[in-house]
Amino acid sequence: MQIRALLDLEPFSNSPYANELRRDFPDLRFSAALEKDFQAFQLDRVRSRVRFFQIATCLLCLAVAAHLLFLDGIAARDVLTGWLGVAIPASLFLVWASWSRFYERLYLPTARVALPLLGIVAAVGIAGRMFAGYPDLFYFLTSYSIALFFLGGQRFRESLLANALMILAHGVTLAYMGESPQSVLYYVSVLTITAAVGAFVYAGVERELRTLFLERGLMSEMAARDGLTGLKNRGAFEDQFPRMWQQGVRDRRSLAVLLIDVDHFKAYNDCYGHQAGDHALRRVAQVVQNFARRPLDIAARYGGEEFVLALFDVTGEYVQELAEELRKAILALEITHEESPTARYVTASVGICIVRPKVGRSPEGAVQLADESLYSAKRSGRNCVKLADSDYALVTTGSFRRRA
Repeated sequence: MQIRALLDLEPFSNSPYANELRRDFPDLRFSAALEKDFQAFQLDRVRSRVRFFQIATCLLCLAVAAHLLFLDGIAARDVLTGWLGVAIPASLFLVWASWSRFYERLYLPTARVALPLLGIVAAVGIAGRMFAGYPDLFYFLTSYSIALFFLGGQRFRESLLANALMILAHGVTLAYMGESPQSVLYYVSVLTITAAVGAFVYAGVERELRTLFLERGLMSEMAARDGLTGLKNRGAFEDQFPRMWQQGVRDRRSLAVLLIDVDHFKAYNDCYGHQAGDHALRRVAQVVQNFARRPLDIAARYGGEEFVLALFDVTGEYVQELAEELRKAILALEITHEESPTARYVTASVGICIVRPKVGRSPEGAVQLADESLYSAKRSGRNCVKLADSDYALVTTGSFRRRA
């Protein structure tokens, strides 16, 4: 499914997936963080092909080595030495990497070195055997050239580089051994054309795979996005905030939870209608989003006219100043609200909880404490900011209690 043909990407201004779809990645490369995710996605999809290829390559290397053992001559012994010393150990390690539980971490770094090395060893060894009167072995290189693109599990650029090194090694070895220029040109041309065809087809395959990766990522973002405001929805917040909490536990960093409630919003809807209410919520949501300024910060619609902002590694003074700026920014929208007893314009109340995550405390408790602060702000006349009483402490159940 081509999401670009069905969906306007403009609302997804902060989505890395949408940004790459708009850019159309002409160089078959994403930004660093997204490229790492794509690498894991690709490796997972090609795992069975990679395993088959590495086992087949290893068996072929062993068969060639066994064959060379029965040949006489210095050239055969030299080829066998290179095969036993380089090709077979490399192929065995690739088999292990492709089948081990460390596949995602080890295989691609290993393949970046081992696959070109195997190609070079094969190119040099086959050039020697061709010069000795065995030209049929050349067609192993054409097969390996195609396999590097479609079976090796590498990305386009890495496969292209491995092919280029193999072609260069074969041509240089043939010339060094005294093969005629016409023969060298012929064999190098055949390999180059084979690699060019493989590259042309594989570039299209990888482009489709990259597009699928981006579309799946965008669909995940859509599922986690509130349809009205464009912020993350409550489900996405409840999924991400515990992960932020765990990172806070590991790094010993404080977190802040801000619950923001639009004051007298039912009266606003009754007075101006639901379409006007939706428009007002979208404007408030944009203000809330602007205060999630760092990569780990989360801004979400918590429900109805309520929003939540979770901030990582903050101080109490900073959060209180930020919450006050947020309250003023919503008021500065100057959305007229004649039915509000608080002000002429739409306002918001903000409840804050600041806590250092640790064992025995819970993310649910932090949200509950912020909710208590929000109700305190409402009881104090609304359009104000309230911080959780420092006499409260979170407990495992997610409730709170006063310290003795």
